[in-house]
Amino acid sequence: MGEEAELKLQVAAEDAERLTDWAKAQGEVKTLPLRAIYFDTPGRALGKAGMSLRVRHDGTGWVQTIKANGQTSAGFFVRDEWEKPVSGPALQIGEDTPLIGLPPQTLNALEPIFEVLVERRVLQIARENTSIEAAIDSGEVVAEDRRSTFCEAELELESGDPHALFSLAREIDAVAPTRLGALSKVERGQRLLEAVARSFKADPIPLSSSDTVEDAMRAIAAGCLRQYRLNEDILLRRRAPDALHQARVALRRLRSAISIFRDIAEDERGERLRDELKWLAGELGEARDLDVLFKTAHTDDLRQALMEESASSYEAVEQTLSDVRSRTLMLDLAQWLAMGGWRERSGNKDARNAKVSDFSAMALTKLFKRFKKQSAGLEKLSDAERHEARKLAKKLRYGTEFFAGLYASGRTGKRYEQFLKRLEAVQEALGDLNDLAARPMLLDRHGLTDAEAGSQQGDMDELIRRAASACDALIGTRPFWK
Repeated sequence: MGEEAELKLQVAAEDAERLTDWAKAQGEVKTLPLRAIYFDTPGRALGKAGMSLRVRHDGTGWVQTIKANGQTSAGFFVRDEWEKPVSGPALQIGEDTPLIGLPPQTLNALEPIFEVLVERRVLQIARENTSIEAAIDSGEVVAEDRRSTFCEAELELESGDPHALFSLAREIDAVAPTRLGALSKVERGQRLLEAVARSFKADPIPLSSSDTVEDAMRAIAAGCLRQYRLNEDILLRRRAPDALHQARVALRRLRSAISIFRDIAEDERGERLRDELKWLAGELGEARDLDVLFKTAHTDDLRQALMEESASSYEAVEQTLSDVRSRTLMLDLAQWLAMGGWRERSGNKDARNAKVSDFSAMALTKLFKRFKKQSAGLEKLSDAERHEARKLAKKLRYGTEFFAGLYASGRTGKRYEQFLKRLEAVQEALGDLNDLAARPMLLDRHGLTDAEAGSQQGDMDELIRRAASACDALIGTRPFWK
């Protein structure tokens, strides 16, 4: 068993030739035809357990590989891996694989679920005292009658400084625009078997009480980055309001994570990245505002006008996502999470190595106190003050979800569910209130009116009462972390 450190980059199909030309200019390039057959049960037991199983032919022989997901960010993968040569494409489950411990009914149900066919170009790259194997893959995933093509570069560190992986990635980006790869090949196959997704919500964060604060910080932030990249890919293909919303949610979650873990992760680079995340979320905000306005438009004329405005806004979103600034931001974030200076400072060593169960209780207590203070007397607050309460409710919601793995089962599970349900009611009420308060200003900014909307004061008063009631219910709820 060995540990694999790999940076995966997504490349547009039209740029594959330029990337290949760059590779040939670096030295000898070997071309390998690869055929990989992935196995799982009909119920996807291995995938749900965070494992993948394949048998691959590399032009010379068959190798059976089992991978277990470890720390995974968009683009940067560190996984446990088991390999052994086999005689052919059939599985060989022996005592020397971790699968032997699975129930017999699971082993008997394993079957081919998809294939990955790849033309791989491989070269060795040396940078100072670092050796990297670079592989450029052009191929397709085949599952039953479905097919999907892809092109990606994989940079695997063989020896030396991991930072060199990211330096090489920036060198490649100057040749052919790249994005962090959010999907492994097994995930590409799994996606092909599923219905086309309109968006991707955040995945649960698998935390345990034995994790350190640093472990939790990296897992949470990596999950946010992955959520963003999956939704960004959808936005690059088509206009998708749900994906736009979830991309902005991912950016806010990541900013919140950096803020919550500021005591261990605070450094100049982290603060700059937080500012850049705020910039990117703002660039996506105009299109999202128009999507929200469209849902509440009362006339066909207004809906038509909003569609025209929205088309321009989505063009701006596409330009932003295609810009080198946003692409570089994702690469910078992945590098900072994987090997930033915050992980090496002696001054925060004790805090980094502390148990996350203790840290989470303190962090959630702090967030809850801030929300209670800001939301006090909600009926008498200004729109701006209620907006601040809404932002704190969001941050508390994100923190609650970040640490769910520590609380959402066992004796605290019921209290966790009750708290989350009431927090969701607060967030929904304050969100509706904010949308209503911001609506006239947004319409005016685009030179639009809604003649049939009528007076909104009655709606506003009712929403304020609903929000105040939801806040009172939440504040009266026993915190699940105590």
